[in-house]
Amino acid sequence: MITWIIIISAAASVCGIEWDAPVPYDPVWLASVQTHAPVPPTNETRLWGWVTETDVEFRLFTRRNPFNYQVIHINDSEALWNSNFDFNRKVKVLTHGWLNHGFSPMPESIKEAYLNVSDLNIIVVDWGVAANVNYILASYNVAMVGRHLTHFLNFLIDEGVSMDDVHLIGHSLGAHVVGIAGAYVQKGPIDTITGLDPALPLFTVGNKDARLDKHDARHVEVIHTCGGYLGFASPLGHIDFYPNGGTRQPGCGIDYRGLCAHNRAHMFFAESITSDVEFTAVRCSSYDELYYTGSCRGTGETLPMGGFDIHYGKDGIYYLKTNAEKPYAIADAE
Repeated sequence: MITWIIIISAAASVCGIEWDAPVPYDPVWLASVQTHAPVPPTNETRLWGWVTETDVEFRLFTRRNPFNYQVIHINDSEALWNSNFDFNRKVKVLTHGWLNHGFSPMPESIKEAYLNVSDLNIIVVDWGVAANVNYILASYNVAMVGRHLTHFLNFLIDEGVSMDDVHLIGHSLGAHVVGIAGAYVQKGPIDTITGLDPALPLFTVGNKDARLDKHDARHVEVIHTCGGYLGFASPLGHIDFYPNGGTRQPGCGIDYRGLCAHNRAHMFFAESITSDVEFTAVRCSSYDELYYTGSCRGTGETLPMGGFDIHYGKDGIYYLKTNAEKPYAIADAE
């Protein structure tokens, strides 16, 4: 038995982060979390949040430095102008979720995908210090992390960046971080926010101030993959995509923890940026159609989920199917 423990411990210390099961979600855990009070409005959390500016790091990646990031500090104009930040290129801001960090699969895969397509300013928000705590505390930290990101965006504005060129992308708790940041930016609105299965536990539909909402940017898209359990099932954006119905995902097996389905959101999105095959979705007549049937017959209108380009003016609820394993996009999907 001791030998097995040593072997398992050694393996855990050298293995990279697993895509589908890095943290132990389970139904008992979720039930215990739900006994705590929901996340309060942003203005209240500001009174007791413990997250400091040094707990949130803003890491710049471009094609000139795709692997070795440059740290951009708020209000350090000289460092910004001496970095590889290109004021003539668009800005993508990537924010991870609970028990993750700046080198976790979500920001890494999406950063890599974008830089494979175009030279952009990729800002990875590493709030791992505040995210790698128990879920209750991490969820309460979201508001303060969001406000630190707001200050960073305001700094970029002061240096000449237009919010028309900024796209915020967040997974799980990170989706609420970017929502709060977008809501409070001084010269907004932010052009686009993409929420990847925004976290549900301790967040509510009614409290828009504490979560991602379609009013946080000019255009908000949401991908739902574990709706009703780890992520929101209710529509939160201008466009809401529901792959495979938005709750369970093929290839995830029983997935009683929900984490496999939860992570599919950022995996689908990363693949969509570089894939020659689009994640073609059909527009539902209403959310009720999807809610009661788990799928949509469609209105005849289609739209690609994710991708490099932004889909303005196509508001609605969209349903699509995916493959059970990579590549997830289905060629000639109906």
